[in-house]
Amino acid sequence: MTVVRRRAVLLAMFLLSVGLVACSHSSPSSLGRLTVDGQADVIRPGVEQQEVTGAHDVRAGDRIRVRQGTAQIRLAGGHTLELRLGSDVEFPAPGTSAPAKPVLMAGDFLVTSGDVPFALTTTGADLAVTGVARVSRGVALLVATYQGSAVLRAGGSSITIPALRQAALPATGAFPARPAPLEASPSDSWDQRFLSDAIELGNQLAARSQGFTAQLGPTEGRTATFFRGLFPRLAAEPAFDASLVSSSRLPGETLVGASITLEGTRGTFAERWAAVFGFHDDGASWGLVALDQGVSRVPLLQTVEAAIAQSPATFAQNQPGTGTPSLPTTPGSASPATTVPVSSTTTTVPKGRGTGPTTTTTAPPTTTTTIPSGPLNTGSPLVDNTVNSLVDTLTGLLRSLGQ
Repeated sequence: MTVVRRRAVLLAMFLLSVGLVACSHSSPSSLGRLTVDGQADVIRPGVEQQEVTGAHDVRAGDRIRVRQGTAQIRLAGGHTLELRLGSDVEFPAPGTSAPAKPVLMAGDFLVTSGDVPFALTTTGADLAVTGVARVSRGVALLVATYQGSAVLRAGGSSITIPALRQAALPATGAFPARPAPLEASPSDSWDQRFLSDAIELGNQLAARSQGFTAQLGPTEGRTATFFRGLFPRLAAEPAFDASLVSSSRLPGETLVGASITLEGTRGTFAERWAAVFGFHDDGASWGLVALDQGVSRVPLLQTVEAAIAQSPATFAQNQPGTGTPSLPTTPGSASPATTVPVSSTTTTVPKGRGTGPTTTTTAPPTTTTTIPSGPLNTGSPLVDNTVNSLVDTLTGLLRSLGQ
């Protein structure tokens, strides 16, 4: 081998070794992508804490804290973590057997799984989400499932949290006996994203339930026979009998629950009835119950108001001379009106004391004054529900006083 060739080989080996060393010291591969809408701190091993905005790679060992606004982390497999003020998550270096799970250190997280369950961990507990869930890490660990389900494991025990339910694991590690209905807040942006329609529908159904109950006497509307008269489909349902109607339940509650059961399709009639009233008795709003049963707003409200129109209390209100408004049979339809006759009168006025003929004045012919009745429909659900509930309640009170 000539001197020139020997030097060429040595140079090539040197360059190869340099390349290998450079590769061994290259930055670790990205686990996902962080997008910050506000401000977040990123703590990376061996690197000074950074205040970041915009988009950045997430690497093993990173710890991310949201200081202002919101952030989103997109991970492999289609998994997504959404963070907001106070959220604190760490991505430890992967172990030898399997990739490390993200660790929820503090704050709130919206967890969305991809094709497989999204595995996460926190102090003393592991979580697997299939669907979408809100996780809050504070004094207790709270998992609320919007879609799909979540499985929480700790200390050899586990609990499955279906959609529209939640479970809290206190610091003591004592699991609840079963999940509770999801407690939605109108001020929570994540609750609004997934449950806004259920929250609004729940308010509408609660107003109709209270108004219907207020129109009945203390012993009315508490038998199966009464509700067969309101719902033709109940009258034709073989599984509907006296055992399903509780005399201790307010009539308006039975009316709304029966409507949801009739509109639902998940399971037999008896199974739906038990699920509807069981979920509501646990504390779920009627809107959440309807969503749990897959019932749509429009047909449900039509069923509720058609039943209200069949109520004996409604018939009594429509008797001539009562002047009491009735409820419409369908949402958004023109409300029936109460007509109040104004009788004609004839008045004879003397033209003068003891002299001359008298002048007879006849009032205009009988006229009919139409007074609009039924629920207010301004197009604003908040205003309509509030006013209608108040009017229905006052109407019931006046009837009970004999007014």
